[in-house]
Amino acid sequence: MRDLATLIELPAVRAILASDLEASALGVERSCTLPPGCYTDPDFYAFELEAVFAREWLCLGRVEQVPSVGDWFSVTIADEPMIVVRSAPDDVRVLSAVCQHRGMVITAPSESTPDEWGRLPPETAGHGRQLRCPYHYWVYDLEGRLIGAPEMQRTCGFDKADVRLPRIRSEIWNGFVFANLDPDAEPLAPRLADLSALLANWHLDEMVSGPPQRLDDLPWNWKVMQENGLENYHSDRLHRGLHDAVPSSGLLPTPYDDGSAAIISRLRASHRDFSLNPTYKALLPIIPTLTDEERETSTFALLPPTLLIGMNTDSALYRIVMPTAVDRITIVFGNLFPPGERDERRFREVQKMVTAGLLTMTSQDVPTDAAVQKGLRSRFAPRGRYSWQEEPLAHFNRWLVRRYRKAAS
Repeated sequence: MRDLATLIELPAVRAILASDLEASALGVERSCTLPPGCYTDPDFYAFELEAVFAREWLCLGRVEQVPSVGDWFSVTIADEPMIVVRSAPDDVRVLSAVCQHRGMVITAPSESTPDEWGRLPPETAGHGRQLRCPYHYWVYDLEGRLIGAPEMQRTCGFDKADVRLPRIRSEIWNGFVFANLDPDAEPLAPRLADLSALLANWHLDEMVSGPPQRLDDLPWNWKVMQENGLENYHSDRLHRGLHDAVPSSGLLPTPYDDGSAAIISRLRASHRDFSLNPTYKALLPIIPTLTDEERETSTFALLPPTLLIGMNTDSALYRIVMPTAVDRITIVFGNLFPPGERDERRFREVQKMVTAGLLTMTSQDVPTDAAVQKGLRSRFAPRGRYSWQEEPLAHFNRWLVRRYRKAAS
C-alpha cells in the first residue's frame, strides 16, 4: 500500500494524468483508447490500486463456496488478503486474513514442498469453528475476535478483547460476494438496480455453480482482460466460425449512466435459444421465466473492476479478474446453472460440450491478450479509434477516467 498523494506526484503518473484522458471517455464515434502507459507503467498500476481497487466494490466469489457455518475461503485482490466466511446461517462476512500479531496470512499453509518455496502462498479453503494462525497459534472466532493467544500473560496491557481481525465492508448481490476497502463508499445494490431488473428472469441468486476454476500468472494487464470480455467487435473475426450464433453486427445500443456500477453489452443473436457451444443451441432446458426477447439476446455485464457475467438461455457464466502486477493477473471463473440441472443424467456430458466451445475460444483470446500487452509496451503503441461495435469500451473508459480524476483531485 502506498500513499495516494505520493503516487500522484510520480513522473509517469503525472504524465498520464496530464494527457488528454477525456479523449478516451467520449462517445464511441469520437473516443480513442487509453494511453498505453495505463496498461504498462508499474507506477500507474500502483496508482490504480489506490484510486480504483481500494475504493470500488470487488467481487470475491459466490455464496455457494461457503454453504455451511464454519466454511471459509481466502482470496487476495490488489495485494489485500481476505477471508470470506459463513459465521452464522444468515451471515456471510469478509475479514482481513492478516493476523494482528505479526502480519502472517492466517489462511496460508504452514508447510510447502521445495518446488513451492519461491512462490507466494496459495489461496485455500476450509471449515471449522475457529480461524487459527499457523505461525504462533493466535486463534480467532468466526466473527474475527481474538479468543486465543499463547504465552501473552507477561505482555503489559495486552487484552484479547482489544484485538480482532478487521472486518471489511461487504454486500451480497445475486449470489456474488462483494467487498469494499473504503468504509465510506456508496452502497452497491442501488447502483445495480437497472442491471438487477434486466437480469431478474434469470434468478441468478438461485443458481448454483460447481467449484470455481482458476488460472494464475496470465501475462497482461487487468484492463486488457476486461476489455476482451466486454466487446464483440472481435467475435466475428478472431472467433469466426465459433461465435456465429451471436454476430458482432447484432450489437444493441445500451446507454451507460455514470451512477451505475455496471457496463452492459447486449447483442441480438442469430436465432432463439442460442448458446456458445459447438451446436450453437442451448443444451439444457431453457430457463422458463425468460421472455422471447431474452431468449434471442446475448447479455454481458461488467461490474468493474473485477466481475464479468454473461447470460445464456439455459445458464450463465462469470469471471473474476484479480490483478497481481501491472502485467499479471489471476482469473477465477465458472458456470452457473438453475437449481436441479446438476441432477440431470446428461449434465456432465453437456458440461463437456459447453467447456469444449469455451476452451476453443479461450485458446484464441489468451494469445491475443498476451500480444496486445506486448504491443502496448512498444514505442509505436497507439491511442487507436473505436468501431461502433466497441461502444462498451468507451463506457468502460468513462468509468475509469472519472475515478482517475476523482483520486487525482
